[in-house]
Amino acid sequence: MTRVQACALLLPPPAGHAARTVLVVTDDAAVRTMTPEAFLAAGTGRAALTRADLIDAGVRVVAGSGGRLAAGSADLLDALLADVNAHLTATWPAPR
Repeated sequence: MTRVQACALLLPPPAGHAARTVLVVTDDAAVRTMTPEAFLAAGTGRAALTRADLIDAGVRVVAGSGGRLAAGSADLLDALLADVNAHLTATWPAPR
């Protein structure tokens, strides 16, 4: 999981679209942003990171920047992603 993928959760949604607040790793190992409702309806994959996780960790983006990390957020995000990626590596099924 990358900084760009995580920052996508902090961006405002396009007009008329629901906020995608969950970063999901699908069963085919693709990383996607989803609404919680879409994730639950799909019934597959793993919710790996949420917008709330990022906010609780203190990760912020600069308003109107398209996703540029705010001062002090890079180290916080890197630490969070290291934990998430380590967990995914340890628990994801090995390729067959």
